[in-house]
Amino acid sequence: MAGLLDRKTIVVRERVRMLKAANAYDLLDPATGQPVGFVEEQVRGFWRKLLRFTSWKTRLSFRITFHDLSAGGAVVLTVSRPFTWFRSVVTVSDATGKPVGTFRQKLLAIGPKMWVLGPGGAEIGMLKGNWIGWELDVVDAADRPLAHISKKWAGLGKELFTSADVYVVDLSDEVKDPDMRRLLFAAAITADMVYKEYA
Repeated sequence: MAGLLDRKTIVVRERVRMLKAANAYDLLDPATGQPVGFVEEQVRGFWRKLLRFTSWKTRLSFRITFHDLSAGGAVVLTVSRPFTWFRSVVTVSDATGKPVGTFRQKLLAIGPKMWVLGPGGAEIGMLKGNWIGWELDVVDAADRPLAHISKKWAGLGKELFTSADVYVVDLSDEVKDPDMRRLLFAAAITADMVYKEYA
């Protein structure tokens, strides 16, 4: 079985929960619809959970872990954001906690737009999209495509659509670097948390 981060395409399905203080997602194989991993947001403490139901939720920190079912549910990726006033800066780390890159929200942009930064802080690309169809693209500094994120999923996806969001993350064949793959797989949930769940 292929590891979660070895895949080219993955489906991200948000779990439906009533009065949720924390987000959770299933990661599915696009061909079979079978789970290959899951993603969980960790919210600790009664007061932090309570604040999730107020207007403060747009500023609160979050920490999300990606789990690979082929590795027994081990954490393979962590996405985190500190408390923010205006612009989200989201850090992506590997299984050991080493930062592999950052998404930095662009202020005053029409539609979702975030710079993609390498571990040293250098700009290596851009996540950009539109509000209408919630189509997102990640491109490198030369505007070459690295990944496409869409809310459309053919076949089995028709049976899985609910009030929760479903995204397809499709990486370019050219992306081989493991750290870049981690950043790209984190892009859909990063955008969902910054622009939709916390908008």
